[in-house]
Amino acid sequence: MRHIQDMRVRDPFILTDKEKGCYYLIASDRLARIDGRPGEGVDYLRSEDLIHFEEPKAAFRPDANFFSPHQFWAPEVHAYKGRYYLFVTTWGRWGEEPIDTDVLSEGEIRGTQIFVADEMTGPYREWSHGPVTPRKDLTLDGTLYVAPDGKPYMIYCHEWRQIIDGTIVALPLTEDLRAAAGEPVTLFKGSDAPWATGDFVETYENTPYHKVIYVTDGPFLFNDLSGGLCMLWSTGGEGIYTTGISRSPSGNVLGPWEQSEQALFTGDGGHAMLFHTLQGQLMLALHQPNGAPDERLRLFPARLTETGLALEPALARG
Repeated sequence: MRHIQDMRVRDPFILTDKEKGCYYLIASDRLARIDGRPGEGVDYLRSEDLIHFEEPKAAFRPDANFFSPHQFWAPEVHAYKGRYYLFVTTWGRWGEEPIDTDVLSEGEIRGTQIFVADEMTGPYREWSHGPVTPRKDLTLDGTLYVAPDGKPYMIYCHEWRQIIDGTIVALPLTEDLRAAAGEPVTLFKGSDAPWATGDFVETYENTPYHKVIYVTDGPFLFNDLSGGLCMLWSTGGEGIYTTGISRSPSGNVLGPWEQSEQALFTGDGGHAMLFHTLQGQLMLALHQPNGAPDERLRLFPARLTETGLALEPALARG
């Protein structure tokens, strides 16, 4: 067993299995383990108390022909129409697609790919034909949102590394979640949030940079008590990793989106998501601090408000 305080976890995603009375932490193999090996795929770690976690087990392992050899970032699992879908940011070489070679090596792409399984824990197999996000763009952190009319979207981040001021984007998906069903729509920029201060990057990839950039990271959507559609996301604020909330008062995923005046969490933690415990308590999960290799899973009791979310003190994990 592994104790929550001893596990390096980045970009946590937790599923509650009421039938089996347990939880599953979904994590990339590279970050679920602490021995420094290259990633092998996606793991899950089972827990009955959110304190002690069983050893990682494989949820997805690529075959020898998979295009991404060892990059599996920000995995999420979503139940949809009787099956389970794994969203993972992958990075590698894919055919002869045109790529911005100032950002990626020729022939490489990074984006969110979708996998499918009949069980929550897998095994997952490839579902989309490579990443669903635009292959000319440097993207990450895709998550699933299903609109009230049943239309599915992938919400993802277009990275600052390519556009300086990162954005959050909505991409309509086909009903079977296998491909894009339309053009991406930019919802907002990282600099739109009053609490986002940006980060000064002096060098990037060993070359002079000298630019203020705005990260966009880890979108996760939920509804508040008044019917507004809210989004957790993270960026730099006052020099540290910060998480805030954006809100679409109409409930429409395409907005317009409004930014909260104050950040939700300012303690160098982010890439947050929500889940309910077996007892029905709403919980926020994020990683804190942001710097490697010290990232740990942090859990906070939360409650919905008329315009978003409020956090209670973090749970003691003795």
